[in-house]
Amino acid sequence: MLIVGVVGSPRKNGLTSRLITSALEGAREAGASTKVIYLIDFDIQPWTPDRPKAPEELNEIMRKADGFIIGAPVYYLDVNGLTKDFMDTVDMGDSNGKPGLGIAVAGGTGKGLVLAIKSIYHFFFCKGIRGLEPLPVSRFNYEEAIKKAHELGGEVARQARERKPFRSLEERISYFHSLKYMNMDMVDEILLLAGQLLRTSPKVDLKEEANASYEKALRLIRSGRKEEAIKYAVEAYNLLYYR
Repeated sequence: MLIVGVVGSPRKNGLTSRLITSALEGAREAGASTKVIYLIDFDIQPWTPDRPKAPEELNEIMRKADGFIIGAPVYYLDVNGLTKDFMDTVDMGDSNGKPGLGIAVAGGTGKGLVLAIKSIYHFFFCKGIRGLEPLPVSRFNYEEAIKKAHELGGEVARQARERKPFRSLEERISYFHSLKYMNMDMVDEILLLAGQLLRTSPKVDLKEEANASYEKALRLIRSGRKEEAIKYAVEAYNLLYYR
């Protein structure tokens, strides 16, 4: 049983790599063999009619895998270009029902952590990969995410023991629709970041004010007034990030 971890960042020792390493450690503890792939090591080009596939060496590794862990940094609210080119061109053979974990890592402001993770899970959907709970990461929840990656890596290995192919498009849509974060938009994302900052920010003197705005945004969203909630979600985030 082989679990392949894909590092989409051009930095081999960066935040994305650490998360993939933690996830693969969890997979090994659950009994799997593991292999890490650094996309920067391969000549991955954008899709063109003349060059529609990734390098065959990379395709072969991915076809042999029983489960996948894909990690990518966030550039401009989406996965970086190297990861996108990989997803556009990789030939994984029949991957229907194999388990997968997606990790998106947003540095700086943290924005894009959910929007980017959805790109990875759209790829999983198209390939029939049975995605586990996504792992959107910012520097505000990074230490928590390292532990969560380890846990989810173990779950990838456990699910890889018994492949569960999707039997219909209806089943696949229903499965992905039910996954955490898949129905979140930009408003939900900024509120998620505000919640992370409330847990981890050292700005204790601002937390009471930020929490009041955060809770008001939550109440408005629950009552179906999401447009009104934007002001308070952003206010909570700005108080703890920019001030």
